[in-house]
Amino acid sequence: MSQARRLRRQQTQPAQYIQPAPQIEIPQQPVLHAPLWLSAAFLIPNLGAIAGGFVFDDRVLIAENQSLHVHSLSQLLHIWKAGYWPDNRGLELYRPVAQTVWALLWAAGNGSPALFHTVGLALGLAAVLLLYRLFLAAQIPPLTAFLAAALFALFPIHTDATASVAGSAELMAAAFSLGALLFYYQNRPIPALILFGLAVFSKESAAAFAALPLAFPNRQTPPRNYKMMGAGAAIIIAAALAAHQAVSRSSLIPPIDNPAALLDSSRRILTALWVQCLYVFKTVAPLTLSADYSYKQLPLVMGLDDGRALAGLALAGGAIFLLLRRPQFRAPILAYAILFSPTANVLFPIGTIMGERLAYAPTLGIALLLGILLARTRYWKPVLIGVAVVFAARTAVRNVDWRNPHNFYYKLLETSPESAKSHYSIGVLLAANGDDEGAVAAYTHAIDIFPAYAEAFRNRGNALARLGRGAEAMASYQQCLRFDPGDYAANTNLRELQAGRAVYPPRAHP
Repeated sequence: MSQARRLRRQQTQPAQYIQPAPQIEIPQQPVLHAPLWLSAAFLIPNLGAIAGGFVFDDRVLIAENQSLHVHSLSQLLHIWKAGYWPDNRGLELYRPVAQTVWALLWAAGNGSPALFHTVGLALGLAAVLLLYRLFLAAQIPPLTAFLAAALFALFPIHTDATASVAGSAELMAAAFSLGALLFYYQNRPIPALILFGLAVFSKESAAAFAALPLAFPNRQTPPRNYKMMGAGAAIIIAAALAAHQAVSRSSLIPPIDNPAALLDSSRRILTALWVQCLYVFKTVAPLTLSADYSYKQLPLVMGLDDGRALAGLALAGGAIFLLLRRPQFRAPILAYAILFSPTANVLFPIGTIMGERLAYAPTLGIALLLGILLARTRYWKPVLIGVAVVFAARTAVRNVDWRNPHNFYYKLLETSPESAKSHYSIGVLLAANGDDEGAVAAYTHAIDIFPAYAEAFRNRGNALARLGRGAEAMASYQQCLRFDPGDYAANTNLRELQAGRAVYPPRAHP
């Protein structure tokens, strides 16, 4: 056959399929000095927290809580016999490990807030480094593990936990739980259970960490150890529930803190799913951060005709789709859902409709999801640097908001202008500074938003009494007692005024 005929035959025959060479995934290399970079990512933006004082819940739980101002170790025992809040209404919470740490810090630093904030930063740093170690132990590729831990360290939404002394309960729970999981991966059940117990008794929502191996399976655990740790975790959780029942005097959720608790389950869940949209948005785009979302800063979602209901359902549907159809995203989505399950108001209502500190542990799922995506691009370094600059600046600015009561409460009024508590807090601040006229106006605004606000009625009565407006003060006290008949101060002051005696109540501290 001539060469010309061979060429013509080859051109007329169908081309043979040539199988492409298989794609070889290049293994990720560890990031040099990763712990050092992670430490810098967390500490540099948050160092300003050390200059903060006691604000918001810190004052009630620590600065004014005489039960934590101990003078001997024997006095610590009473902490393990009582509830979390100093007043009777909050005894349904039981967090003795966190309170013991606070009592020791109060004694060691003579009430200095700087020591509390320094320890808080140490706890936050420990959580970041432990999370990185956990990702590696769970066989997350090293670059992805680093990127996820770095993003977790940088999220400005975490400021609500790291800048608040009361928020350090979140940090303790997370750090102890992450340490427990590391021991779990190392097949060391005894230290794992000890740390898990410390976590659960720091904050009850840490119990969800016991289910985190569903997201990060440990196939190297011998069956005996697995059963031992599972049984031990169940016993610890049961003990925490029993202690909760023993100290609880009330399970009533104040409507001002979580109005969604008054709804039927379907509307509560729709509201909760919308709140999850807010959590996700504020994690990745922290334009506005606030320490208060109580009544009525977040309007409730009352039905499917509300666009927010569709947004929440779309978020849940998208998460389920990725969970079922994209195996590479299964771990971060499961981790987020598991860690938010106790505080999302989906399974059951909790004491608040939304709180940024509640997002502290669950956002490790968002961090891992973003880390997976970022590790796929060759431009991860400039992207990470850009995100770090923006997030670090936002965190540093947010820390200034927590510097003192004046900064904090006026920022609270700016970020949550529809919240009754924001206006009430401004009233307390003004009254403490001697401006009773301004305080009366602020308390009245709070009452206009939440007409059953007993504390606002009482403090407005106090301000009116100091101004010498006795008749108005008595009317305000009577309204307080209408909604809270057991208010001792309102009862006492009302009787004094009715007897014709002058009353000059002490000024509250903001």
